[in-house]
Amino acid sequence: MLNIMGLAVPAWVMLVVLPACWAGLDQTASNFASRGPWVQVQRFLVPRYVALGVNVTLECDYAVQKHATLYSLKWYKGNSQFYQYIPTLPQQHTVFSVGGLHQDKVVAGREGRRVVVMEVGLAASDVYRCELVAEGPPFHTTQRSANMTVVVVPKQPPVISGSREYYQHNDHISLNCTSPLARPALTLSWNINGHQVLPSSVRTVEHLTNPAGLERLTAHLSLRVTHDYFQDGVMSITCVGRLADLYLRSAEVIIREPSSRWFTPTNLYHTSGSVEVSIAGPVTALLGAFLLILSFFLP
Repeated sequence: MLNIMGLAVPAWVMLVVLPACWAGLDQTASNFASRGPWVQVQRFLVPRYVALGVNVTLECDYAVQKHATLYSLKWYKGNSQFYQYIPTLPQQHTVFSVGGLHQDKVVAGREGRRVVVMEVGLAASDVYRCELVAEGPPFHTTQRSANMTVVVVPKQPPVISGSREYYQHNDHISLNCTSPLARPALTLSWNINGHQVLPSSVRTVEHLTNPAGLERLTAHLSLRVTHDYFQDGVMSITCVGRLADLYLRSAEVIIREPSSRWFTPTNLYHTSGSVEVSIAGPVTALLGAFLLILSFFLP
């Protein structure tokens, strides 16, 4: 006999009752588990790169199952909380100032599903995390995070320097491509006739950072003039600057094969395109004489 709460209970009764109770508890736990996550993130948006000074929308759209209730939604920058939505409080939306974010620059709506950070500065770069808590009982937490980097996007294109007015066959082409100031530095690549140049012909010759943290990069291209580089008499050399999906601009130098009507077998290759070319000396005199002779035969 067992004494439970002052009552004498036969031992065989407990052997029948306790397993049934345990089975009931297991069934209850199984029912909670079968319901799946109590709160789910349906859409999470933190842009990877954003331009300095723009308004950025952070999105953490969610769905709460019928058997649960949303307790809170919170946004963190790094480990610092800067926003919370708690529907049971009189003041449902609360914004906090943290490093790189001021509370006056944060606006929220739609039950905390969207938060807009206005006029972001460089210090706004960080990992952003959305944390959702649902109560059942018990509490269930779901969170998502992603990194956001604020970048300085330049307005100017890259600049190519070092081009000559003429080249001869087998001459050495030595060009520099300098990016405008940006943060982080642009990615520079060289193309010939739309095809990327082999890495063996390219090297970085300068990488500078000014006191404001802006970076300038110079990439050098080195190769020799051969007929293989020309398509329909033209060799297009392009320097392309990229910065994430926010910047894509280029500079170009065009080198043309010689024309048999104007050039001798010395094979001078004429440079044009982004580089201004002036024709002087003997070539100018020859051109002037030709035009003078031609004028006598024109009506």
